[in-house]
Amino acid sequence: MRKLLAVFLLLTITIISFSQQPVGKSRSKKPVANPELSKADLQKMKLIEDSLHLLCVQFTTDTVIETRIKACYAFIPKLVSALKLNNSFYHHFDSLETVSQIYPRDSSFRILTWQLVLPKGQFRYYGVMQMKSGKLKMFPLRDYSDTMQYQTQQQTTNDNWYGALYYNVIEQQVNKQPVYTLFGFEAADYITRRKVVEILTFDKTGKPHFGAPLFQFKYDSTHVKLLDTMSRFFIEYKYSAPTVLNYDAQLQMIVFDHVAPPNEKAKGATFSYVPDGTYEGFLWTKDHWQWVEKVFTFSIGENDNPPIPQPLFGQPSRQPELPKEVSPR
Repeated sequence: MRKLLAVFLLLTITIISFSQQPVGKSRSKKPVANPELSKADLQKMKLIEDSLHLLCVQFTTDTVIETRIKACYAFIPKLVSALKLNNSFYHHFDSLETVSQIYPRDSSFRILTWQLVLPKGQFRYYGVMQMKSGKLKMFPLRDYSDTMQYQTQQQTTNDNWYGALYYNVIEQQVNKQPVYTLFGFEAADYITRRKVVEILTFDKTGKPHFGAPLFQFKYDSTHVKLLDTMSRFFIEYKYSAPTVLNYDAQLQMIVFDHVAPPNEKAKGATFSYVPDGTYEGFLWTKDHWQWVEKVFTFSIGENDNPPIPQPLFGQPSRQPELPKEVSPR
């Protein structure tokens, strides 16, 4: 009975992680051109993917933590061996249902990310960025998020990555250079979830860099104009709350739920925050994302599709920020 309960809990965590990702048209598309693997490489790929699928199921659902960790560690070199096959970039690993795969519009790279559930409400994220190439060119993503003191401001590389499960990527141009905006999900602990949006760029050597001061807030507080700039932006909320943080192609802006405490006593306890029915956003303005305090100012009259003119928990205010200093989990 306990084993069945443990399996249920692990599956629930995984399902919630993926159910909170946007689906449908908002997802980044796979590359259009598909050079074929040779017959020999295709046979190797099928065998490797079968092994990857079994390991993926194991590190996602097994009730024994040591088995999950062992399977996750075995998954990594097995995945690398698959990526080493010529034209592997165009193989989509569709059987790996709990491994997220995103491609930008220009299909210049893809990012694969996955989550490992650890004891005591801890989570670890793993990933790899593969560049578009016949021969393998990749960057392993090493999760250092639990060591970062300034999560909203710190700029990182793949060697000290802020771990997340990515579900979308969009592209802009700054000084005629591509700038990518990534959307990710993070389980902070058993009762708290985060969604994060950050910038991805590449330096002259082709190395990826995460985080850039392109998220700008400008607002009035007691009639004083303030300017705040972040390298990445979070919303933090209750684990079971369905939230949105994604790019809306129709509005041509990032739209996200304004999350708020259910009552005044819970203010600051972000693990209790839930959407209040209003939406904030970021609009791409010249060379940065500019904060929009309230995206919708009307009710569209659909029971299953707010926004509403007034928030559920009082007047909306500037999005609460996460603490800049975080103790290691």
